[in-house]
This record gives sequence, structure tokens and C-alpha cells, in this order.
Amino acid sequence: MSEAGDRWNARYADATDVVPVPARVLQCGAQWLPENDPDDALRALDLACGRAGNGQWLAERGHRVTAWDISERVIEQIRQRRPALIAQCEVRDVCAQPPSADSFDIIVVTRFLDRALCPAIAQALKPGGVLFYQTFTHGLSNADYLLEPNELLDLFDTLSILEYHEPEPDASGKAEAQLIARRS
Repeated sequence: MSEAGDRWNARYADATDVVPVPARVLQCGAQWLPENDPDDALRALDLACGRAGNGQWLAERGHRVTAWDISERVIEQIRQRRPALIAQCEVRDVCAQPPSADSFDIIVVTRFLDRALCPAIAQALKPGGVLFYQTFTHGLSNADYLLEPNELLDLFDTLSILEYHEPEPDASGKAEAQLIARRS
């Protein structure tokens, strides 16, 4: 296991599996989800999923969800949920093994940032696929994981922007940019 995997396993070691609410970008931008065909569910990826609140929310709406995270512990928790709604859970270092091109109709990424992975994320969308991305602009101690102003727009400049919000920090000093973009 990698150092990052060990760190995240420790974080989830004593935690109960509480499914978090989906990210604001997904809840507020739900009108941008591609229309799901009940006979052939759209493929969605909850990348660096944590407890997979986003994936669970998408699965409840009929999407075929894949959830990837570097933590073995959190993936095992998701696998043990009843009812099991997420179609596929995988321990995966997404930086070492990015998603394949043209493989997902929907990709959700929240509170995760690896700039070098962004081109692969954009290419992993099928034509017409939609990306929902939300991560920090303020409020973290490690500046490597903070976006610069409008940086998310630049990181996904090959996609058509549907919505973008970059709020000012709240009372706690935190803020997260929210991007919804479609591959042409």
C-alpha cells in the first residue's frame, strides 16, 4: 500500500460508514445530468470517492456507478452496505491508474485535486458526458491542494462549461469552486 493509502486507511479505520450528502455541485447542478435510459443505465464514476455519497446519490437515480478510492477500508465499507447500490467499488490510485478514455457518461470529483490527472478525467468522459467537480480555493493548510482563481476553468478548457461558481470564503475561511462541464 502507498503512503497515501495508509494515511486514508488510518482516517477511516475507526469510522462508521455514514453516507454523506452529495456535493453541492451535484445537488445544485442535477439538471445537467445526462438523461438516463432505464434499459441501459448511464455509467458514472465517483473518483476519489471517500464514503461515496455522490455515487450513492447517483445510484439511487438509476445510474450504474463505479466508485474508486485509494483507501481499502472505505471501499470495504461501501461494499458491505445494504442495499448495495454502487455497481463496482475498487481500491485504486487514480493518479497511477487514471480512467480510460471515453468510458463514463458522468464523472464526479469532490475535494480532490491532482492537476496532472485533469486531462485524463476530461478524456474519460464519453461525448456528451458531464463532469461535476468541486474542490477548495481557500481553507486548507497545504497550498498544493488549493485552486488559484479560475484555475478549474483552465484545467478543463477542453470541455464546454455549463456552470461555474467560485465563492468567497465563508466565516470559517473555506471556499470551494464548483464546475459543471460537458464534453462535446
